Amino acid sequence: MPGYADYKKLFCEEYKTLLWEGYDPEKYIVNDVDSPDFCPDPKTADTYPTGDDFWRRPYENLCKVMDTPIREGYPYVEPNGFEEIMKEAIKSPEMKPLSDEEYKKRLYGAFFGRCASVILGKPLEMGLTKQFIREYLESVNEYPLNDFVSARSEKLDFTLREDCVYSTKGNVKFAQSDDDINYTLLGLLLVEKHGLDIEPWMIGDNWANNIPFYWCWCASRVAYYHLVNGTIPVEKIPYTLNPWRECIDGQIRTDIWGYVFPAKHYEACKYAHLDTSYSLTKNGIYGGMFVAGALSCALSENPTVDRIIDAGLASIPKKSRLYEAIENVRNWYRETKDWQATADRLLEEYKEIPCEGTINNMAVVALGIIAGELEYTKSITIATMCGLDTDCNAGTVGSIVGAAVGIDGIEKRWYEPLNDTIKSVVASVGECKISDICERIIKAKEKVN
Repeated sequence: MPGYADYKKLFCEEYKTLLWEGYDPEKYIVNDVDSPDFCPDPKTADTYPTGDDFWRRPYENLCKVMDTPIREGYPYVEPNGFEEIMKEAIKSPEMKPLSDEEYKKRLYGAFFGRCASVILGKPLEMGLTKQFIREYLESVNEYPLNDFVSARSEKLDFTLREDCVYSTKGNVKFAQSDDDINYTLLGLLLVEKHGLDIEPWMIGDNWANNIPFYWCWCASRVAYYHLVNGTIPVEKIPYTLNPWRECIDGQIRTDIWGYVFPAKHYEACKYAHLDTSYSLTKNGIYGGMFVAGALSCALSENPTVDRIIDAGLASIPKKSRLYEAIENVRNWYRETKDWQATADRLLEEYKEIPCEGTINNMAVVALGIIAGELEYTKSITIATMCGLDTDCNAGTVGSIVGAAVGIDGIEKRWYEPLNDTIKSVVASVGECKISDICERIIKAKEKVN
């Protein structure tokens, strides 16, 4: 099986991705199985034989659509290059740096806040709907969410992820290994080893040296697959066997760049772009750049909700689908002041995007920040109760809000149960203290500034 899926799934997923990106794959449908250009309508996929021997040819034919023009009337402008992205972005808010003492407090808030909120969302990362999460929480008398969630509902006869028992109410004793936390640790290792002298191949090399293949998902797993096989050049990795090139992977792995570039928006975005473009394109890249830019602002003087969101938007093209989604959420919430109504609207608007997509999940992140009003508990619980990728979204919101309010702005009940401990699968880190990682991030920040 190539990468993350068989060729039939790759074909069906690629077709949707091409449509979203603005191509016109319908023009290139060829239903004649004997034709060398065979490329069927995905709606009829189940009428054909299964197996990679059959589906590889139509998949490769479909991928040729990437060499064709964007369809007429497509309203978005979504470049991949860093300078092109920044030319299409709005101006970033002015940012004033923090004192060393204040930066330390804020950085501790960001990373402790990230770890605690990842653990909050982790047991619910099951593709559950917003409605079911509410029903579950109500069944265990925990709605609205205000604490770690119970592992099981006897009333519903439903158990949350059994591999996440140590992330459930009454059982939290450390931060379980999680890709959201792993990526921050990996980013730290990259900066510690290379400083800012980073080339794209180093991203994959860092993964291969430190995490197992099956601890990567979506586009990252595909990139890892290509790295190990060594069959294609680095610049082709995001476009090969990778219909998930706009997935959530970018959003969850760029916190480190906001952490080490506080109040330096351009630099945070530049290195977030370098990191994410190893395996992602367009809105996949933009999700990582938004987070890095927003964090850079959150780690500056006097962060506000609007300044943080504006800094995130200043990191991505103003005519991108992600920019539109974030602005939609901001406007929808302004109309109603009701996070539930806004969540329902965004989940309906972006229902065609997979659970691991960037645009829908970053919209939830924006809602958590906006409706949470920089109150840590309110922000992370809103992000979790929306559903989709619950640990990723809660973790990103917890990191950004934690950076804005600092460790003193987070109730100790969220991070004290972690006992200052991460049990990671990152080989060069392993089990570690959260506070030690914070100190290493501070040193990394000093190294690159």
